[in-house]
Amino acid sequence: MSTAAETLVKVPLFSMLSKRELEKLAREAHDRTLPAGSVLTEENEYGTIFTVIAQGQATVTVRGRVVRVLGEGDFFGEMALIDRSPRSATVTADTELRCLMLTQPVFRPFAVSHPETMWALLELMVQRVRDAEARDADDLIPG
Repeated sequence: MSTAAETLVKVPLFSMLSKRELEKLAREAHDRTLPAGSVLTEENEYGTIFTVIAQGQATVTVRGRVVRVLGEGDFFGEMALIDRSPRSATVTADTELRCLMLTQPVFRPFAVSHPETMWALLELMVQRVRDAEARDADDLIPG
């Protein structure tokens, strides 16, 4: 089993951090194992946790439609932490899932104090908007 720091270094948001910074962030993470079928986030509910998948697989659905499958090193929950709005998707564990969870009081100050992480988040948000726009366009095409 990999350590929290070994898992976090695989996440593009954190890959540029020093070993010391990674270990500090890892100490703040809650390491949880959840059974298959667990709903980790529910669309339209408020969320306060950023989650990194350490092991296992989960499915992301929006309005009941599968939009992504997540695996080791993938993460979710950042959007709700950034804008304090309801979750935009439901995430459900397909297999037993080991996750590292960072609460809002840990994640927000960390991101603000690390501009490289904020820039990576901004790039991710742009990609997610583009993906959502593409899905919406697909819904408009008769078919």
